[in-house]
Amino acid sequence: MKKKHILVTGASGFVGSYLLPALESHAEFEIHCFQGDIRDRKAVTKNLEDIQPDTLIHLAAQAFVPMAIENPWETEEINVGGTLNLLETLHRLQRPCKMLYVSSADVYGKQNLSLLPLQESFLPNPVNPYAGSKLAAESYCRQYAQYSPYVSVVIARPFNHIGIGQRKEFVIPNFCWQIIEAKHSGKKNIAVGDLEPTRDFSHVEDIVNGYITLVEKGQSGEIYNICSGEERSIRYMLEELVRLSGQDIRFEVDSKRVRASETSKVYGDNSKLKNLGWKNKHSLSETLKQIYNHLESEFLKSKQTD
Repeated sequence: MKKKHILVTGASGFVGSYLLPALESHAEFEIHCFQGDIRDRKAVTKNLEDIQPDTLIHLAAQAFVPMAIENPWETEEINVGGTLNLLETLHRLQRPCKMLYVSSADVYGKQNLSLLPLQESFLPNPVNPYAGSKLAAESYCRQYAQYSPYVSVVIARPFNHIGIGQRKEFVIPNFCWQIIEAKHSGKKNIAVGDLEPTRDFSHVEDIVNGYITLVEKGQSGEIYNICSGEERSIRYMLEELVRLSGQDIRFEVDSKRVRASETSKVYGDNSKLKNLGWKNKHSLSETLKQIYNHLESEFLKSKQTD
């Protein structure tokens, strides 16, 4: 059987470190990683002409919201311009390709809370430059899906995902590191932002399995939520991590950690993806335990080498 060539952008990132092994378990895929900067049209053209992908999974993005707020221009160049480069180059190659665009549930923004869970049919209302850039890129994806005879595009809207390997500035690893350092130094306080918002958290492996499901079964021009379908407050997550530490640690709100225009309540409807055969397999409590134990182990190893 002839293998399908899959090209992955952003393969070196957190999600890519889980996606590549998951793809490798499928014998029908030959996997390629994008080389270069997606803002560079020449680099995009070279990658696509050399590989001639049957499928493109587009992960590459500036995905850290505080950085997007600080530098919205760069976020727009990467998230919108880079996506447009891929779409237009695929179109000009005149060779059929299925592209999975990884957007974000952040595009929903502020909604009528009485209508939750968030459904793909809701009108997006982004509240920060990251979310705005993702929605703008989505609009290009839907345009190309409609008018290009060569490019089919499926849009994934993943909700919050966590796991071992996520960068320290993201909320769960940040909490873990603060708690672990407090535990082993005798501190009793850690700095937090607003703990009351709720979010829909999934293990990154469940999100990745959602991407593969969409590569195999997603319909062009369609949008699919990838989420657990359950909401948990940031406070709940933090209290779970503190419980794992076995310590009595107090929380101090740091105004610098509180975002303006924060969405207070987020959780999604995953029934559209479930109808394709996907299901989430990891419990939140086990995911948090896995992350905490790994980071504490890394902390203790670092202390032994100091």
